[in-house]
Amino acid sequence: MIGLIAAEITKTFKRRTYWVLTVVLTVVTMLLVGLFLFLPRVVDEGMPIFSKPEIYTVGAAQVLGQTWFPLILAALALAGELATSAWATALTRNSRRGQHLMARMLTATISAWIAMLAAIALFTVAAFFFATGSGSLTVEEWLGIGWKALLVQFTWVGLGLAFSAFLRSVGPAIGGAIAFMFIEGLLLLWPAWRPVSLSLATSAILGDLAAADFGPVIGELPEFRTALITALAWAVGAALLAWAGLRFRDA
Repeated sequence: MIGLIAAEITKTFKRRTYWVLTVVLTVVTMLLVGLFLFLPRVVDEGMPIFSKPEIYTVGAAQVLGQTWFPLILAALALAGELATSAWATALTRNSRRGQHLMARMLTATISAWIAMLAAIALFTVAAFFFATGSGSLTVEEWLGIGWKALLVQFTWVGLGLAFSAFLRSVGPAIGGAIAFMFIEGLLLLWPAWRPVSLSLATSAILGDLAAADFGPVIGELPEFRTALITALAWAVGAALLAWAGLRFRDA
């Protein structure tokens, strides 16, 4: 198992696509910097202005809200290899498929987590120099952002792997995962879906939705404990779906 994880880490950081995705995430983060730090200063009204230390939490939540990143990274980690006959046989017929799947889930999660932490650091540095106010988050609050970021990546990586296991090709897997992300977000308008919504649970784990002015649309966020249970349930369900896709799709 350790050898599988080490091999996957090496492959991940050697993939050009990982660095391309990281560059895209960096560009998105810079757009968020402009949206939350500079645009409110030139718009007369209608946009909230966040000061330190609140801006650090808001920025981290906005960066971690880019759930497309772990979805695409997970699809690349599994679907790309399932498209080749050798790996498709190893991953679907081999008795070690569970270990292969877990190795990819862990490495994709850690890789996405590292990229997200770097993007949060970029936003934080920009906020430190350009945001108004003073003060900083405590060590406990920064650690809280760190482990929440890890949980969010783990959950959405699992979904990306589930789509990969069933669709077996990078393009369809990415397309299906992104479509799910948007559809799941739109389902927030349906009150019956909100108690089980992964998007809503993610937002509740990361912070308040007031920054995006979604509060009047979806109402109050669930309690942190409820959101945590919902996210973990999605993570476990996604991992089981990914295993089932590898085990039964070609049965």
